Amino acid sequence: MPISPPPRPGRRSMLQAGLGLTAAGTLSACSGFSTGGSGGGDSSAGTDELTMITWAGDAEAKAFQALADGFKAQGGPTVKLQVVPYSEVLTAVDTALRTDSPPDLFRVSYTDVAAYRAQNVLAELPDASTLESSFLPAFWSAVSDDQGTFGIPHHTDTSMVLVNNAAVASAGLTLPTSLDQAWTWEQFVEAARRITPTRADTFPFAVNWQNAGAYRWLNFVDQAGGRLLTEDLTAVAADDAGMLQALTFTRDFFRQGLVPQSSSSRGQPASDLFTNQTVAMVFAGDFLLEEIDGAGFEYSATFLPRSTNASADLGGNALVAVEASAKKDAALDFLTYCAQAQQMGEFCAAATVLPTRTDVDPADLDYTVRPDLMPLYVQQATTIREQLVEQVVVPSFSAINGQLRDRLDEIFLGSDDDATALKRLTDGVASVLGQ
Repeated sequence: MPISPPPRPGRRSMLQAGLGLTAAGTLSACSGFSTGGSGGGDSSAGTDELTMITWAGDAEAKAFQALADGFKAQGGPTVKLQVVPYSEVLTAVDTALRTDSPPDLFRVSYTDVAAYRAQNVLAELPDASTLESSFLPAFWSAVSDDQGTFGIPHHTDTSMVLVNNAAVASAGLTLPTSLDQAWTWEQFVEAARRITPTRADTFPFAVNWQNAGAYRWLNFVDQAGGRLLTEDLTAVAADDAGMLQALTFTRDFFRQGLVPQSSSSRGQPASDLFTNQTVAMVFAGDFLLEEIDGAGFEYSATFLPRSTNASADLGGNALVAVEASAKKDAALDFLTYCAQAQQMGEFCAAATVLPTRTDVDPADLDYTVRPDLMPLYVQQATTIREQLVEQVVVPSFSAINGQLRDRLDEIFLGSDDDATALKRLTDGVASVLGQ
């Protein structure tokens, strides 16, 4: 019997049921757009064509096209993909909504679903009760509230530490190969210091908290047993000791020259710094393996460092239909098609991401890129913790993530003492929450 998800912010029971199996993004804030009313939008596409706004790498674009082709082969309309850069997707969606020319569908990170839901943009999934039992509850909860389900949890991903084999070998490092052997914070820093730069601009590592990924800094907070938001999710945990510990630890990456200054939260993507061999190690999601695999050097993976807890980030994306679309029913049919086990397994294998259905085993998928590393990502994904997930799926999180990006950039590159720096960050988040 399907479980009825609780109203936000009371999400703990659903999250707790889903975490520990597989779990795992986020974009800039969105607000102030026009929804155009139910079914009231006009589309520039033909009457038998759906439009879908998404970001996608080459492998993802092919995987989405395969879904579109399969849907059409089963009698559905053509699905036209509008692929935009990751950093521009919400701008494209919001502009279309404001001008009353909405897309029929779009791809959205779990951390942004609630923001669109709060604006009544998303269409309710009519067959949710028949699908819910097949999905990991953590992800189903990310697209659901007390009024219904507003999209499908299409896939998930999380981060690990990728390492340049030559650089790590020259440092004489032995990589942890299981979660219970993962480096502690102290061991990770010690390992990083043993890596000797081979050129003037080479650094030991970079973290993937740039721009829309600023929320990944919260991994360190959770690892330290801290919180950004209070337990009732309505206020900032301003004096949290774990958050201060995480801030000091991550600021030391910059103060001690372990990471490039350009890898701050508004800086150059960490994966670019790894592929051009500016850094020897990088925190990176499995969805980046295709891009990194083309860099021309051998690399391996190990687990995220841990402190009080092992903890990883909630990654992945949902597919949603737009309430204002004149073709809403056909768009919802496409979501249902994409949510089926065979389609999800084929997409995940092609796009190097993890499934959100309980009946799709990642171990059975024929991953086309680094199938040797994907079982490690599956292990890492089990460390996504309820305490962290519940904080990054609140309706205001898009705006909170923007504050994290801006304040962390000031903090990482600034000279305030740590307590003052933390207050700068918590004041910024409090401003979003209306404190």
